[in-house]
Amino acid sequence: MARAGVTYHDVAKAAEAIKNLRQEPTVDRVREHLGTGSKSTIAPLLKRWRSDNGETADLGGLPNDLVEVVKSLHERVQQMADHRIEQARQEFKELNGELRKKLDDANNTIAQLNARQKDLEMQVGQLTDEVVQKTQALEDARIKLTKAELQRDEAVTRTTELKANVTELKQENRDIRDHFEHYQQRTAEDRQQEREQFRTTNQQMQDQLRELRGHLAQAEIRISEQTETNRRQQQSTEELEQISTGLSRELSEKARTIEKLDNELEVALSKSLEHQQQKDKLAEQLAAIELQKADADKEVALLSQSLETAKATLKATQDKVMLLTDENKVILQEKAVIQGQFKQLQSSL
Repeated sequence: MARAGVTYHDVAKAAEAIKNLRQEPTVDRVREHLGTGSKSTIAPLLKRWRSDNGETADLGGLPNDLVEVVKSLHERVQQMADHRIEQARQEFKELNGELRKKLDDANNTIAQLNARQKDLEMQVGQLTDEVVQKTQALEDARIKLTKAELQRDEAVTRTTELKANVTELKQENRDIRDHFEHYQQRTAEDRQQEREQFRTTNQQMQDQLRELRGHLAQAEIRISEQTETNRRQQQSTEELEQISTGLSRELSEKARTIEKLDNELEVALSKSLEHQQQKDKLAEQLAAIELQKADADKEVALLSQSLETAKATLKATQDKVMLLTDENKVILQEKAVIQGQFKQLQSSL
């Protein structure tokens, strides 16, 4: 059914204009002249115009129906080829768009995963640096604790020695007191018998007593000094024990912190492994998409090859038509010769 706007009058007018230009009115030329209409609409109208005007194509005597069939076949093949090419282009365009979209999505995902992996690597590096710093601090704390323990041991040893000295001084003091009491007892027992001797030795005893009291005072001073030194050493030992306790507590906290950092490091490494697996999966999907694109390219190549085959078939058909045209011309020439000979025979008879 003809589309609105393309009528027999339009086709006839266009055919007359083309004929006036000394060109053969064809469907393509009429369509080009009109600037509208389809070939299937123009072809029967042009055939009608030729029939009305008694026009036959100058094709070497080929029947008009054969020419129309060949032209229709040519137009149909051309339309099928154009339709197939357009369909293939549309399919390739859609598939290429989908593949490009998938490729862009995959590239974006890979870029995000790479950025995430870099962040995780930076976090792992920071955690590693913190672990190294914590380990160094822990080692320093252990060294300080070892030094403190050595100082504590030295203080304990010194305290033990001081206690031993105090014990010796106390024993010496007791010996002096016992000696003094012994002299007092001897003095009391021999007072009546040795009253005269006592007067003589009283001064000596008083001298010895003063000397012993001086020794005792010195011993008490030494005991006081040793007691103060012992107290200070004990206080220093307590402070060292407090420091040792604090260092032990800090060591425990550092150990817990290191354990926590180790757990966080394991979690980060696990996440990094998962992201790497996702990245590998996306790479596989990208490879599959590239394979699909390659298949699409192959299909386009096959379609192009089919188009070339169709064009070759059309060219062969055109060549065959030309060959048939040439043969028809030869046959017409032979017919003309035979008709001439026949007329000569009729004239001679």
